[in-house]
Amino acid sequence: MLLATVPAFGIQKAEAAGAPKSQADPKEIEKAAEFASNLTGVRKDFLMGMLVVESDLGRKSGTCTYKEVEEGAQKAYANGQLSQKAWNTFLNRRETIKGIAKDLGYDYEKLQVSCNPSNYAGTGGAMGIPQFMPDTWLEYKDRIAAAVGKENPDPWNEKDGVVAMALKLSDVYGVKNHNRLAEWNAAKIYLSGTTSWRYDWYANQIFYWSRNYEQLIG
Repeated sequence: MLLATVPAFGIQKAEAAGAPKSQADPKEIEKAAEFASNLTGVRKDFLMGMLVVESDLGRKSGTCTYKEVEEGAQKAYANGQLSQKAWNTFLNRRETIKGIAKDLGYDYEKLQVSCNPSNYAGTGGAMGIPQFMPDTWLEYKDRIAAAVGKENPDPWNEKDGVVAMALKLSDVYGVKNHNRLAEWNAAKIYLSGTTSWRYDWYANQIFYWSRNYEQLIG
């Protein structure tokens, strides 16, 4: 559904030519979470817990350039730490983020994205407030656009980014009903694509901050 009128909070402008604003305002993030919760049915406190862990309420959405991520991925692939499938996925994501950046008027080489993980084989490159990989952002782009009322939503924009996260979480059965087990599983799926017990530590962090996020808002 395309909303004719939506709140005009959290509009971000480029901090430097070709680059999005590097940090979000936690108060705007909370406003965006309220909006996204009302829109999707995802519990606001759960959403805020996710936002704390994923991007520190939008204040830490990435510290690496895509070139740095690519260099690390190339090295990991060359020494056998990254599989052929993972390398091909990375190459596809690289082209995807170039398109996303172009549509938003950004220089993809100036974007700050998540760094490559240091404790397991994988690649960085997650974008903005929801820390979506480029292909995931494209998967949800039309739904985000309809929700926020703009043709080209921006993962570094407070409202767009939070709505993106809420939409993904809402796709897990039971989350809209505020079922705690469903939320627990949704958190693990968000990180890993699975509900494995190996990611219980992550869900524990989410639930802790869902109860305590207010102490991080100035």
